[in-house]
Amino acid sequence: MHQNSEAKQPKETDEIKKKLESYAALHRRIDNQIERLENLEAVMGSISSPSFDGISGGGGDGTSKQERQVIQKVTLEETIRRMIADEDQERSELEALISEMEKPDEQTVLEMHYFDAANWWTVCAALHGSREDYDEHEQRYLKRTFKLHGSALQSLAKIYRAKQEQG
Repeated sequence: MHQNSEAKQPKETDEIKKKLESYAALHRRIDNQIERLENLEAVMGSISSPSFDGISGGGGDGTSKQERQVIQKVTLEETIRRMIADEDQERSELEALISEMEKPDEQTVLEMHYFDAANWWTVCAALHGSREDYDEHEQRYLKRTFKLHGSALQSLAKIYRAKQEQG
């Protein structure tokens, strides 16, 4: 029985790449939630415009606008705390796996891209920017960075699978 040639075959790196991307997405989500919290705090700290219509700022549920904002703030802070705890655990697991990799450049490409959210040019410059011909061959070095990323994912996938098999 033949596989459908159009169906994408899973790569050995898919699982670890998904784990890294999930960590990076969680990191980004936390940053976004912190931004939300800062905006909420700015709104809470500002003087609200006076109401001249004689209607209280209540929300129909017996709470004032300020009370709802305080509840929202406390809830958001707790959500961020939980997300940060999850992020810390994920990062510790990933860092432990990455620390077992043999090649420092492979470690760096993964750490910068997934942990630091560095774009590919930044990663490329960190790895190859000190070379004399870097400026004239930036594209070539960028391709090397992509290849290095691929080999780093393969190395990390092997370590990850070995850990899973150990139980």
